[in-house]
Amino acid sequence: MSPTVIGFIKVSLISLLAGVILGVLMAAGVFNGAGRPYMVTAAHAHVNLLGFVCMLIFGVAYHILPRFSGKPLYSEGLATAQLWLNITGLVGMFVMLMAAAYSQADLMRYGVAPFGAIFALGAVVFVFNMLKTIGGEPPPPLVSPKPAPKG
Repeated sequence: MSPTVIGFIKVSLISLLAGVILGVLMAAGVFNGAGRPYMVTAAHAHVNLLGFVCMLIFGVAYHILPRFSGKPLYSEGLATAQLWLNITGLVGMFVMLMAAAYSQADLMRYGVAPFGAIFALGAVVFVFNMLKTIGGEPPPPLVSPKPAPKG
């Protein structure tokens, strides 16, 4: 697996662990004193869905789709850029959502939304990279070897 694929998978596993721990803390009532506890719920959902599910799908897709299509990945550089865009967006959204639970500031507009846009930009990069990969030039046909001449 490429370092980028491994990066996506590691981030997804860290996100799963963070989401599970956050869920247990929520169930234990740790965040009951938050002014807006529903923001903790939103952080929990985002770290699980964007962090675990999406990042795992991105990593597995980068590993498998080029092999299934028989074509090389269009751009490993774009995949790496996407990884860092998604990490930045994910961590930023998570931190801003958790901060919004305890703040009266408009962190949704000025904190969460910009980081959400960064994550979304990463998703656009992913779609572009995958479409260029699977829609590129078809692989050369496999030619069976000719039998050796008799004699």
